[in-house]
Amino acid sequence: MLPVLHIFGFHVPMYSLMTFLGVVAYAVTYYCIIERGKKLDRVSSNRFIFVSILGVIALYVFAYLFNSLYHSIEQGEIVFGGITWLGGVVGCIPAMLLGIHFLVPKAKGNAVELFSLVIPGLVLGHAFGRMGCFFGGCCFGGVTDGPFGVVFPAGSHAAQMYPGENGASLPLYPTQLFEACFEFLLFLIMIIFRKKISKYNLGIYAIAYSVFRFCIEFLRGDDRGSLAGVLSPSQWTSILLIIFGVLLILFQKGFSFKKLLAKCESWREIAKKTPVTIMNKKGVDNVAMIRELQQLRNEGIITEEEFNSKKADILKRM
Repeated sequence: MLPVLHIFGFHVPMYSLMTFLGVVAYAVTYYCIIERGKKLDRVSSNRFIFVSILGVIALYVFAYLFNSLYHSIEQGEIVFGGITWLGGVVGCIPAMLLGIHFLVPKAKGNAVELFSLVIPGLVLGHAFGRMGCFFGGCCFGGVTDGPFGVVFPAGSHAAQMYPGENGASLPLYPTQLFEACFEFLLFLIMIIFRKKISKYNLGIYAIAYSVFRFCIEFLRGDDRGSLAGVLSPSQWTSILLIIFGVLLILFQKGFSFKKLLAKCESWREIAKKTPVTIMNKKGVDNVAMIRELQQLRNEGIITEEEFNSKKADILKRM
């Protein structure tokens, strides 16, 4: 546990630093996969970035609301505060899919596949976030006498819940690091096998992370709210996400929701015919200008050389 890093006279909150590195990791992954790999046109890429920002906002808002709901049920009164990752995921997924569908015209009908491409970045970003949890001293595990036990320092929340010697905590499972390692591994698998599984990343993530989270919850020792039954709120949410992941992959394989699949196919055909608008610095549609030049050339108003010269000038400004 290292809540604050003291370096060169600066005091850097480690949780905030890890969160920042998580955002950077997502941005770098987005650039490598979408900008350089998928090579979306500039307008679609900018719109996708905007949708991603909306997705992050939805992630935080739903993480906050779900955590507040769990603790409100436990305490029997309205309580606000804290965040839970799985609750955020539940809100982020529909926000991203709807945002891509309605705000990125060229991706209409391909929202699941396009969102799946950036899932590795989401996984990598969350891995850094879980490291931040370890440094911050939250999301810790229960007591253990095994070789992986970690003692949290005096004054930490873990030490208050599980007091040991000299004010420090008893040895606890570092569930934050377990989860970070799992997500780093999942990220590597998605990158190594990207050519085969990239379009299914969303469903794979929903299943793989939820199964892992369901299991790791049995080792958790912090207070996460309460819901009906012997399972934790996160375990109930994990079950819902596993069902969602299975249904999503079946849908992509063409085994379920066939009417929706047919509708997506028609949307894709429409998207293929949707012209791409690329504006120059003066707000003029470059593609439209080239088409106008083609028409002038076809009508014999300008020569082939004049057309090629003007076209080259426009392309340089794009």
